[in-house]
Amino acid sequence: MQLAQIPQFKVETISATESPQKVIYLALHQDYSPDYVTDTELTEEDCGRIIVDRLLKGNRGHYGPLEHVTISLAVRADHATIMQLRTHRHLTFDVQSMRYTSDHIKRVARGEVDVEEAFYIRPEGIYESRNRKGYVWDDRRRKDARYRMQVAAGDYADDLDSGIPPEHARHYLPSGYLQNATISGNLRSWLHLLEVRSKLNAQVEIQNIADLIHLELLRWAPDVVNWWVTNRQKKAILSP
Repeated sequence: MQLAQIPQFKVETISATESPQKVIYLALHQDYSPDYVTDTELTEEDCGRIIVDRLLKGNRGHYGPLEHVTISLAVRADHATIMQLRTHRHLTFDVQSMRYTSDHIKRVARGEVDVEEAFYIRPEGIYESRNRKGYVWDDRRRKDARYRMQVAAGDYADDLDSGIPPEHARHYLPSGYLQNATISGNLRSWLHLLEVRSKLNAQVEIQNIADLIHLELLRWAPDVVNWWVTNRQKKAILSP
């Protein structure tokens, strides 16, 4: 099952290399030019078309020029999904610390905000496990999950109030608590992440985040990303 956009999940661009396709083109052009290459009169769109034609078509595997441009994204998801993202190489992460930011959990415990302001609970539906075994996640199970997370928030707040430090008390929180991160990397590394995490047998939450990342990359380097969508998205091809 492919989820619709999860309301609590967010991805937004913080900063990015300007004219990324021009930079990639210059790097590619330098490989084959005896001249000292520093600029071009080609447009961003022209550079994108040349990158696709000379670098990406045919899956030749020469992706090095994509590493010259970088983008930094703000990401919000549940802790389990953030940890899945954090396994990827060649990306840099700064993740919200639950040692220093515990007040939102305490607000749930005090009844000041709804439990889903601080925790992610999967929507109702019919899902498949990684081994393609189907199961129903219905309203009863979802309400039970809400109750468990509310109780966990209360236990967490009680521990803090009794003097247990947050770095200890957080051990007992469910991994569904929402967490923020700043993630930076070059375009090749981001496409690697998308190839691994947008596969059809990937967990639905990580697919959702991959879709949001894909949209940010598409706005930034459209010709390169459109080529990826046409030729590699959800095809489980070995990552570049």
